[in-house]
Parts: sequence; C-alpha cells; structure tokens
Amino acid sequence: MIHLAVLLAGGTGSRMNHPHKDKLLNPINGTNAFRLSYQAFLNSRKVENAIIVYRDSQQKEMLSVEIELVHKQNSRTFLPIWVKGGVERKDSVSNALINCPANCEFVYVHDCARPMIQSNTIDQLEQIVSKVGAVAIARPVSDTIKKISHLNPKNTEAPCKTESIDRSSLWIMETPQVSRKDWLLEGIQLASKKKLQVTDEVSLLELIGKKVSLLTPSYPNPKLTSVADLPYFKFLIPQK
Repeated sequence: MIHLAVLLAGGTGSRMNHPHKDKLLNPINGTNAFRLSYQAFLNSRKVENAIIVYRDSQQKEMLSVEIELVHKQNSRTFLPIWVKGGVERKDSVSNALINCPANCEFVYVHDCARPMIQSNTIDQLEQIVSKVGAVAIARPVSDTIKKISHLNPKNTEAPCKTESIDRSSLWIMETPQVSRKDWLLEGIQLASKKKLQVTDEVSLLELIGKKVSLLTPSYPNPKLTSVADLPYFKFLIPQK
C-alpha cells in the first residue's frame, strides 16, 4: 500500500497584499509555511513521497530551494513529483492524482497554508485510513453560529433578521484530508460530470456516498490567509 502526500502550493495568496507575494514562503521565525508542511510529511512514518502542486515555473524554482534545505537537515529524502496546478482546487487535485504512481493506494491532500500539522498526526491518519478508507482533520464548531437574512454588505450596521443554527452537528474541515485514491478519482469524475465546484476532498467523497472518519488534533492547525494572521503564526512556531 503506497501512501503519497499531495501538497497544494499553487494558490495565488491574493489576500496577503504584500510585502511577500507568495504566502507559503513568507518568513515566519526563520522558516515558512511550505517548508514546515513538507518537513512534517517527510518525517512521517508511512508517507513514501510527495506530489508538489505548484503555480508556475518561478514558484517551482523557489519551492525546490526549500525542499533542498529540508533534505539537508534530514536523513530521509523524497523524490518529489511536480504537477502544475489547475484553475480550482478540484482541478489541482485531479492533476496530482493523474500523475500518481499506479501502485499508490492512499493520498494525503494537504493545503500548505496549514503549516502546523505534525508528523505524529499524519501517522495517526495513516492508521485510520488504512482501516476505513477516508479520514480528515476536523474540529467541532464551538462558536455560536447565526444565519443572517438580507444582509446589506454595504451597510452592515443596518438591522437584519438573525436565526440561530444548531452547532452540535457542525464541524470545521481542515487538512490533511486522506482517502483511497480511487475514491477521490471517482468523486472528481462525478463532480466534473455534474459541473459542480467543490472546495475540499470530503465534498468529493460525499458525492459518491463514502463515509469519512474525523480526527481532531490536540493543537491548533490554522490556515495562513492574510497578513493579519502572521503574528499568530509567529506565536505558534518556535524561532528557528
């Protein structure tokens, strides 16, 4: 059973708004989001290689430098498979799966904007997915959730109707999201046939009626989205 990481690194990071164009390479305490994500999978017990989904040739060159830095600090190395990203996340994952070795059975799709993922958590995911076929990092919603009707985005101070939503069955989905490769391929084919836009791999599994196990880490696994997130990540990540 071959286990491969699919590291999504091809996003534009448009909400970062400078000073660094690529949010995954933005310096954070002597490291960056891509380097930490790659290292976590490299140090995992069962993942045998990584597919790097990149944006363009310039970014690929920069990511290659990061990979070499990680390899120099570890006794283990990968021989990454490079795949050009697509228009949407589903397209990027599809490109990665098409380029997976034929003997790959499980894929770990991870957004590299979530650099806090740890190797021991990846090992836990391996134990679960080998038994049930699909598992994702997720955590239950703890905040009060409201449905807002007829909100005017240009005047958010205007009174509007609110409705409470039962949060007991609501979960926040994170990554990695891990699945049998053939299940994801089937989900992608169906989403393409129905011309559906999906935002994560669990949505693809939902389309084909597959159940998914959920794993909640004991540590934060936030997503780096904007410049405003950087202080929090500098707090979470030790100085390198």
